[in-house]
Amino acid sequence: MLVWVPQSLRNERMRTLGILVIWIVTLLYAQFFQAEDRIFELSFYLIGYTALKLPIHRSSLLGIIILIGNAALLYMDEYEPNQILVYSMAHAVTYILCWAAKIRRDSRQDSKRHYEELQKVHAELTHAHQELQDTHQELEQATVRLMQYAVLEERSRISMDLHDSVGNRLTSIIVQLQALPYMMKMDTAEADKAMGTVLEVVRQCLQEVRTVAHQMGSNEAGLGLVALTSLVNEIREMAGFTIKLTPQEQTSHWTPETSELLYRVLQEALTNIIRHAQASQVKVDILEKESQLHMIVEDNGMYRKENSISPGFGLSSMRARCERAGGSLSINAVDPHGMRLTLTIPQDVKEIMGGDEQ
Repeated sequence: MLVWVPQSLRNERMRTLGILVIWIVTLLYAQFFQAEDRIFELSFYLIGYTALKLPIHRSSLLGIIILIGNAALLYMDEYEPNQILVYSMAHAVTYILCWAAKIRRDSRQDSKRHYEELQKVHAELTHAHQELQDTHQELEQATVRLMQYAVLEERSRISMDLHDSVGNRLTSIIVQLQALPYMMKMDTAEADKAMGTVLEVVRQCLQEVRTVAHQMGSNEAGLGLVALTSLVNEIREMAGFTIKLTPQEQTSHWTPETSELLYRVLQEALTNIIRHAQASQVKVDILEKESQLHMIVEDNGMYRKENSISPGFGLSSMRARCERAGGSLSINAVDPHGMRLTLTIPQDVKEIMGGDEQ
């Protein structure tokens, strides 16, 4: 009866009621038909079932009721106290053993459930880690593309400058050279003067072409500076405050990793200034000293020395990248108000180590 019942009736209340009904019916049967042995045989089963299937508060209370009821029945049938004690102890030991077995079974089930939950959490964390790595890789690729676009934009500007300056001067040279034969026939002194003017314009064109060629060469430092200049111009137009970029002359060769790191840090710093600093002026200095590359970003925002500076996720990530590259990133308040961000990295950054682990 306790095993073969509908699933909908297998709850604590129905099981407790079923055990009590069976036990009371058995007591009445034993009382009327003098079959005390049957009740004690069934009591072992009822106590074991109670300990295994019911919670501790219900099973202990029900077990005590069964023990007291059986002892009372034995006492009414004039059993010896020793016999009553033996029966009661046997029932108590049965309850304790079954209860211990239930605790062990529940412990195994809990361990299995916790293990499955940990496996599920581990799978979710692994998936999230993979997504984070994919996002990081996409961000790296987007940064490289952005730097390439910045270089193309700067080259387009340089080509327009060449067209406007060198093109006009070459047109002037052509016109003067076309008029030179007539001037030589009419006035030799005026022709010599025109020739000197043409030579001076040619020298200026040559100097300007050399400058542009130097900027557009394969020098990685030049490309990095072009990207930084384009970023500064873009932020200046968008934010409306003054930004002055002052790179050191004759910068050494920068690796692509160095250029990317400088670009990312400057981008994050300028973004934070727009969001939080309420600044009107920003200075960006790039210096090279003792095989170290320094970039200093200083604003005249509202931060003061008495204010606490707590870098957000972006700058914290940039600081971690700088440290993995063998450098450092520090943030300090300046007098009378404002903030200074100082980046220091080696000039020959080859690879930012620890990116995958991070």
